[in-house]
Amino acid sequence: MRKNFFAAFWASAALVLGAILVSSCSPSDGPIPRKDPGDDQPEIIILISLDTLRANHLGLYGYDRPTSPVLDAFAAQGTVFEDASSTTPWTLPAHASILTGLYPLSHRVLTFDTALPPEVPTVAQALSSAGYQTAAVVNSAWLSKERYGLTRDFEKYLFVDDTQDRRAPNSWITDQAVQWLLEPGMRPIFLFVHYYDVHSDYASLPQYERIFATPYTGIADGTGWQLARASFEDDYVEMCHENYDPKKCRIGTPENYLAIDSSVGKIHFDDKDLRHIEELYDAGIRQLDNELGRFFSLLKANGILDESLIVITSDHGEEFLDHGRMDHFLTMYQEVIHVPMIMRGPGVPPGLRVKTPVSLVDIAPTLLAFANLETSLSTDGHDLSPLLRGEAPPAFTNRPIYGEASGGLTYELMMEGIYPVYRSLRRGQYKLIFNSKDEDWALYDLENDPQEAHNLASKKPALVAEITAEMRARYADFDPSPAPEDRVELDADELERLRALGYVP
Repeated sequence: MRKNFFAAFWASAALVLGAILVSSCSPSDGPIPRKDPGDDQPEIIILISLDTLRANHLGLYGYDRPTSPVLDAFAAQGTVFEDASSTTPWTLPAHASILTGLYPLSHRVLTFDTALPPEVPTVAQALSSAGYQTAAVVNSAWLSKERYGLTRDFEKYLFVDDTQDRRAPNSWITDQAVQWLLEPGMRPIFLFVHYYDVHSDYASLPQYERIFATPYTGIADGTGWQLARASFEDDYVEMCHENYDPKKCRIGTPENYLAIDSSVGKIHFDDKDLRHIEELYDAGIRQLDNELGRFFSLLKANGILDESLIVITSDHGEEFLDHGRMDHFLTMYQEVIHVPMIMRGPGVPPGLRVKTPVSLVDIAPTLLAFANLETSLSTDGHDLSPLLRGEAPPAFTNRPIYGEASGGLTYELMMEGIYPVYRSLRRGQYKLIFNSKDEDWALYDLENDPQEAHNLASKKPALVAEITAEMRARYADFDPSPAPEDRVELDADELERLRALGYVP
């Protein structure tokens, strides 16, 4: 259970934070100069992951609701990457990509029962070897140090348990992060901070819901159970109705579960329901934004905000029937793949907006470049420093950006052929999405059709053939099964927790 006894105080404090951030660093007249190898390394590197945060629900990405005044002000004093992509639509493999700089096919964390192989190095390991103190405070079981190993190289570590029905912001995350930053001897430091607050259930304090929620009397409540039911595959419902299997056909915990039997079907939300769900989601973003305001205010009050290199991103977004589904986990459409990416601090130009497509795999090599450790880790990503200098390196031109490790791979372990496996491959403005169940290849022009509403596959067969061949070659002889030594054996309680979150049917 989480409590925040200072929520009211910080709600008012957030109103002045924008002015604090704007005044905390002076504007730049142009791109920053090239970094010399002898330049000082940043003493404080902070990587913040805001789980399940859809980019286009933030003001800095053009959203028209006031969800993110703190992040908007923060981003104005840093660099915004307008076109950042996740590597996958769910938490575990996405964070493996953030912390290793590798695509899922390289780091091998592809399903819910796979740990990061011990031979795969992490950015925390590289920075630790270079003398950085390392600390991580996380808010999801997917980031468990013992189970999945993504955070194994952080010397200081705290897992803050989460409950689906929580309403108050997770102030423990903020407090622990600040405590480590102020602890004697913690310089230089690499700090990883992970908030799970935006993830379903969509529940926040009344003062935030009042900002967004309009009068509503329908069935939608923003719970993970409902979101999962709205995204049931028709074949799954049919299977459970015809041959009910209690191991597969339920969502929730043994004490409080929803049986998918003949009395339970798929939920169909109308426009009013959908609007209410998005309002609840937006309220959660605003509440988390306010908590980030508290974090930044504490950094500033202790004189360390301006000297810190801070990177903010998310592992994936969220779907609101944009392409027929709710929640996340399966598909590779932009609503779940397009994520925020913001950098701020010494060596980062304020007010810059980078349009070049980038990926979560670029974060690790960029952090190492700032620490003058470019060659200490082999990654699939690119150092983003040239883009910060206003350059356009050939390495970023039409580079392949992959979306893989769809949750369908996990579902295949539970029930073969029921749920699709999605993959995507992007080159420049074009993105090809593959749906295994329908054997469907859809091509979208993201420059002219960012909502992916118009499938151009029939109009550009040569381009589809080219990208399809590349994708087929990448996944030839593909086997998502973990090596025996990397398999995670989940107990009954852990499986039920995943079911409650909608990850395991």
